[in-house]
Amino acid sequence: MHKNLRHDRVLVVDLELTCWDGLPPEGERPEIIEIGVAEIDLKRDEISRTISMLTRPTASRISPFCTDFTGITDEMVAADGISFETACQQLRKTYGSTSKLWVGWGSDDALFAAEVQAKGAVDPASHRYLDLCQIQEYVLAGGRRISLDEALKVMKLERAGTAHRALGDAIDTARLFLAWRERFGLGALPREHFD
Repeated sequence: MHKNLRHDRVLVVDLELTCWDGLPPEGERPEIIEIGVAEIDLKRDEISRTISMLTRPTASRISPFCTDFTGITDEMVAADGISFETACQQLRKTYGSTSKLWVGWGSDDALFAAEVQAKGAVDPASHRYLDLCQIQEYVLAGGRRISLDEALKVMKLERAGTAHRALGDAIDTARLFLAWRERFGLGALPREHFD
């Protein structure tokens, strides 16, 4: 166990980035435009709170392809978007993100770290990350990489959120995490485990 981490809560984090049908236009790069978080309370084995933060891109534009893929539009980001730096502050202040294990589907930790560096933001990560996709690939799928949708089907879970939206994917990844805990007898650990 990592002494700096809380062991009663984890943050399931998912990202959506600007994207194109092919290479980005000259001078642009993939950039985070949505951060979805589903916090899991391990004492109760439930999702305790969620948030979607739209972040305004500064080094790219939201392409029509990106809008078709994610459903995120320029208008949505203009109306409700915040800076990436503000989102990082909110993760630290509201979610205590530096003291919690981050969980995700894929290498979103590396994408997040690259964005922190590119924008010079105060890093909200704990730098403890659990990639459920790798666990699925190496432990449960015999070395075959499968999608989040396939992993949900294996566990007989229907999609609860919208695919390719950060909050929907974070919630569904959290549900998968909780289903694994229940399946493997790890759920509802005794209270003294957390003291």
